[in-house]
Amino acid sequence: MAQKTNSTETATAAVESLYTVEELAAVAKDVFKASPDIVTAALRLKGVKKTTLKEAQRIVEAFRKKEV
Repeated sequence: MAQKTNSTETATAAVESLYTVEELAAVAKDVFKASPDIVTAALRLKGVKKTTLKEAQRIVEAFRKKEV
């Protein structure tokens, strides 16, 4: 007989971790290939306090491509 999966358990397993701006800035060179200042500026400009790694990468990349 097939087992039923609990949708709450499945949803919880798919949730991404949240990181603070400071945590992301600390790994900026390895993760974003950018300086901690760039990562901090990009996230603070968007008003981010905590975010997922995927969203942070999107924000930092858009910030780096922005014309000055």
